[in-house]
Amino acid sequence: MKVDLLRLVLPPWTGGDASDIAVHCGYRLPDGRWRDGGVRALSAIAGDFNAKRLEVGLHPGDVPMAAFTLPPLSGRRLQAAVQGAIEPCALQPLDRLVTGFGPRGADGVVPAAWIARHVIEGWLALLRQHGLVVRELQLPAAFLPCPAQGWVARQVDRWLVVRTGLHQGFSQWLPEGVDRAVALVAAQAGGDAEPPAVQWMGNGEGDPAEAWLGDGWRWALSSGEAEGNEAAAALVRPAVAWGVVAVAVWLTGLNVYASQLASQGLALKRQMAARVKAAFPDVPVVVDPVKQAKQQKEALAAGAVPSATSDAAGLLRVATGLLAQAAPGQVQGLRYAAGELRVRWREGAAPSAEAWHALQTKATEQGLAVQSDAEGMRVTVATTAPDSAVVKKGAP
Repeated sequence: MKVDLLRLVLPPWTGGDASDIAVHCGYRLPDGRWRDGGVRALSAIAGDFNAKRLEVGLHPGDVPMAAFTLPPLSGRRLQAAVQGAIEPCALQPLDRLVTGFGPRGADGVVPAAWIARHVIEGWLALLRQHGLVVRELQLPAAFLPCPAQGWVARQVDRWLVVRTGLHQGFSQWLPEGVDRAVALVAAQAGGDAEPPAVQWMGNGEGDPAEAWLGDGWRWALSSGEAEGNEAAAALVRPAVAWGVVAVAVWLTGLNVYASQLASQGLALKRQMAARVKAAFPDVPVVVDPVKQAKQQKEALAAGAVPSATSDAAGLLRVATGLLAQAAPGQVQGLRYAAGELRVRWREGAAPSAEAWHALQTKATEQGLAVQSDAEGMRVTVATTAPDSAVVKKGAP
């Protein structure tokens, strides 16, 4: 069958060892009409369709998505800021991930997503084996129509996939027994804000072809084989090294995002996140409670114990929790050198004696040592166990 555009939605990645894989497909005819192609074997797709263009979407369980409020940056600085915001949310090192982000909105919000590198490379290789060549994989919400008002959503397995704007969307796990509309409102509507109107697609509601009509989505995830066409739709690789400017931008973006997250009324998501946080206090940010709880459990079963390291990324990761208790705007700058992180307070913003004592106690619990100096504070990895670490106590 000759088609103008063929779209496929992949199942969750299982390692590519299955004899064949079933995918959901939709296609646009040369006259512009869309049709839902149902579920077909991946091995049969190339024979069933003669497509001018092919787009392949990821399963929502494979690719976490988030939105970060960031300063007006461009180029590599924006890329470094996004990766710095992703780093505490991800459960793998950045060098094992493929990250991507969309255009920054007028409100400063930048949509972003990440996926394990072996997953995206495995899918691209498997697609090539079946005669389906693509250079990037689309986000789960990209195929949904762009909503004129409210949201457009559909259910994929036990996940809710939602498109909230031209380049924005998210995925939400649907707990067993919870109504999907209630789950969406509880997960994303904040405080007393009016819940958005949701237009449901697929799953027996309306014309199934309408779930494939989406256009205008300008960013995706690539393993690095393709070059980005526009800076606003940059397809970024994991950061190899962090500069002083990138670190400062990362902390700014993280603080702003944390403030935004705290202001949202996340009834259902808060309950799930609180349970994960209570069980695994070392998790810095809970974005995907189900997946993070599973991976934390596996890490504990393998005997992995998080600890502070003296390299820049390791020291910053542990020090983030320490600096989180500082008042907004109290930190003026950071500088890392030779296993030591220097924190400079703003003029007149040094912590009180009581706050300094609490800071020292918190640092000791996290395996850090803090010292006060003329400019502010020095943070290093403690040379002794937390219960016997000695910190230099002085007037801040």
